[in-house]
Amino acid sequence: MNKKIYSNINLNCMLQESNEISNDKCLTGIISKTADGFRFEEAIRKGRAPRNPKLFDGKYVSMVRMQNGRYQCHLKTMSSHLNREKFAFGVYSEILNALSNID
Repeated sequence: MNKKIYSNINLNCMLQESNEISNDKCLTGIISKTADGFRFEEAIRKGRAPRNPKLFDGKYVSMVRMQNGRYQCHLKTMSSHLNREKFAFGVYSEILNALSNID
C-alpha cells in the first residue's frame, strides 16, 4: 500500500443514507479522481457491512480498523516448518509497513 496525500482538494460525497459522515464510521465505496477534485460514492450494502475493513494485507500480518477507530494487527497462520529468524523479521517488516500507512 502506498500513501499519497493530496492537499487542498474538493471531495464530493454521494452517500446512501445520510448527508453527514459521523466520526469513526467506515464507509465502503468507490473514490475516483475528477476534473474538479475527487468523488466518493458509497456502495449499496447487501446484507451486513464488513465490520473491520482491512487496511493492510501482507504475507505474515494484516491490519484492520475497528469500528471504535482503533487499529488492530492480526498474525496469519504459520506453517510448522518455519525459519524463526526469517519469520520474525518478516513480521517486524510488515508491521512497520502497515503502521507507516496510518496517521
